[in-house]
Amino acid sequence: MEQVKYTQKDILERVFKQKRMGVGYDPADVDSFLDDIIKDYGAFAGRIEQLQGEVARLQTALKASQDQLVAIKQQQTNVAAEPVVEAPVTPVVETPKAAQVVTNLDLIKRVANLERAVFGHDSDNV
Repeated sequence: MEQVKYTQKDILERVFKQKRMGVGYDPADVDSFLDDIIKDYGAFAGRIEQLQGEVARLQTALKASQDQLVAIKQQQTNVAAEPVVEAPVTPVVETPKAAQVVTNLDLIKRVANLERAVFGHDSDNV
């Protein structure tokens, strides 16, 4: 990519050489300066085109990611909406604290197994 030679300040503060005879500026000096400005505008146009292409690529990738996310959420909703077959409920009898810890641990294990069955074993997909 071409480098930009002049900034806005350079253009604004440019002073052309005066011709020795008569009043006015040296046409060769002015033409040279304008040629450099044209090159700068070409560099700007190329950079703008490059950035617009990058924006379009990123917007396409974003749209694909959003569509994927919607599909995953719909799958999760469908899985959650399916009836869950539950084991028969046994009445809970008041037991000492040690037995409740085991019961809570069993429940946590069951929930973990259910999550693995629903969401899979790969933790990167979560």
